[in-house]
Amino acid sequence: MTFPAFVVAAARSGSGKTTFTTGLLRALALKGHRVQPFKVGPDFIDPSYLAAAAGRSCRNLDGHLLGASTLTGLFEQGCRGADVAVVEGVMGLYDGLGPEGLYSTAWTARCLGLPVLLLVDASAGATSVAAIVHGFATLPALAPSLVAVVLNRVGSDGHGEMVAEAVRDLTGLPVLGWLPKMPEAAFPSRHLGLIPAGEREGLSAQINRLGQAVLERIDLARLLALASDRKVSRGPSLRPFFPLTDRPLRVAYGWDRAFSFYYRDALDLLEVLGAELVPTSPLGDEDLPEGTEALFLGGGYPEVFLDELAENAPYLASLRSAHGRGLPIYAECGGMIYLGRSLTDEKGQKRPLAGLLELDTVMTDRLQRFGYVHVDVLEKTVLQQKGIRLPGHEFHYSAAAGALPDAYRVSRAGRESSSWSEGYRSGNLLASYVHLHFWSDPSMAERFLRFALERRTPHGR
Repeated sequence: MTFPAFVVAAARSGSGKTTFTTGLLRALALKGHRVQPFKVGPDFIDPSYLAAAAGRSCRNLDGHLLGASTLTGLFEQGCRGADVAVVEGVMGLYDGLGPEGLYSTAWTARCLGLPVLLLVDASAGATSVAAIVHGFATLPALAPSLVAVVLNRVGSDGHGEMVAEAVRDLTGLPVLGWLPKMPEAAFPSRHLGLIPAGEREGLSAQINRLGQAVLERIDLARLLALASDRKVSRGPSLRPFFPLTDRPLRVAYGWDRAFSFYYRDALDLLEVLGAELVPTSPLGDEDLPEGTEALFLGGGYPEVFLDELAENAPYLASLRSAHGRGLPIYAECGGMIYLGRSLTDEKGQKRPLAGLLELDTVMTDRLQRFGYVHVDVLEKTVLQQKGIRLPGHEFHYSAAAGALPDAYRVSRAGRESSSWSEGYRSGNLLASYVHLHFWSDPSMAERFLRFALERRTPHGR
């Protein structure tokens, strides 16, 4: 079937791409569309805004983590039940791994065969904006199909008209409208990016204001017409998976203001394989959910909520008890920090935490690691067999010291000579700074659930 779908890209980071895309999604929803949001790259935070605007879970499209065929299959799978798909890009249009821009927004658009809407910050430009647009539309060998332009942060309607005329006359591309500077609509940030949508009060009203601005100033009908010829497969294009057991496995996953970094497609894969996903809050709950058979603790901001986490003694005790009983536990980045002995925040305050790992973590004032990595598995874990290689991603300001990591050898993608030890094991616990995607190797999800299934007694638990 034919399906309106397109990518929102920008000339550079900081152009207002997420703010605009959030408003665009809400505008389409207000017009009655069932719109499916996607985000290029491994970002966990921007998708929370896109999901809030669209009313549907946002899904990540990352070429490094997924590969081209799986990425395409997950895109088509995610589009089911929607009538428009909007993909927000990452950084500038061509920014990716290496000078060739691997896994960039442009790479993703070419992989999916999607047209690109280019958002340009016109706040300090006039005719020069046309030169920027021309360069982005015609970069040899790398250019996707750039079909239209939207101007952002224009100084006045007169400024917008002047820039739009220059772009149209000098590049031949249509300008679908422009938005003024809207400081009241800017989303606040902190060290890892935007503050997640789940922490924001009054966000829905702010998104509605953005949506109304897009409705009033952007030609949505023309945009959908330009993006109307993407063909989406009606049938499954991914390997089918089936439940491992007739009785669902109860898998708890951390879900609150402190822990919310998960790939929606990875959680869906666990459910397809037979998991009953149950949210659990290390901030507010006193115990793991009744009948928990495995725990997935994703990344987040334990440093921001350190006092609340440290003072929830009953929950920490429940974690220690579950670990002692051999509960399969997988934790990434912020989840790993929480399972360590202590965390010292940016003010120098040190608080004890779960103590399942002999680790003491300290927040620093600079990025410790950032970017794509390859993970070589050195020892068997609750997720992996020894000897396999996986794609991953790291992004953290903290540094951990204590026990020596022995599960992984991690190297920078594109710079294999730069490598380090990573990954901590303790019984049926695996924790690491590395973010993995279960769809990069679905056997990880299967293995994790099989560990839980093997612990069941004939009478259940």
